[in-house]
Formats: sequence, C-alpha cells, structure tokens
Amino acid sequence: MTVRAFLAAVRGYLLDAIQTWGLWTPGAWCRKQRRLLASGGSVVWVRGDAVPWAEWGARRGYFEVQYRALGAPAA
Repeated sequence: MTVRAFLAAVRGYLLDAIQTWGLWTPGAWCRKQRRLLASGGSVVWVRGDAVPWAEWGARRGYFEVQYRALGAPAA
C-alpha cells in the first residue's frame, strides 16, 4: 500500500467517524429518528434536505428507506 492510499484510507475512516458521532451530523439525525420510531412510530416521511441523511442512515443500518412517487397509492 502506498503512502497516498494509506492516507486516503485514514481520511475516509476519520470522516466517517465524524459524520457518525458528531452533534449536527447525519449520524445524530439518524439516531434521533430511530429513537422516535422505537417509541411507537412506524413511518417517517422525508423530503428535501433530509433525504440524503436518510439514505446515509439506511446504508449504515439505522433504518430502511422505501421510495414512493408523490400521488402514488400506498401498497
């Protein structure tokens, strides 16, 4: 492994850690949403700026994301 590849890997791990555990980050938002879901809710509607954070959380196992077009009937 080259020094450049090693530093890129370290940078990736550090950025992921910051995004996961920082106070105003996708990780904090996802943990809050998961707590709200666990307290009796089952559906969270996300739109706008929250969509990338919901997708980020879904990739990391916080919850599942399902897509539905506006105006489409619920299954």
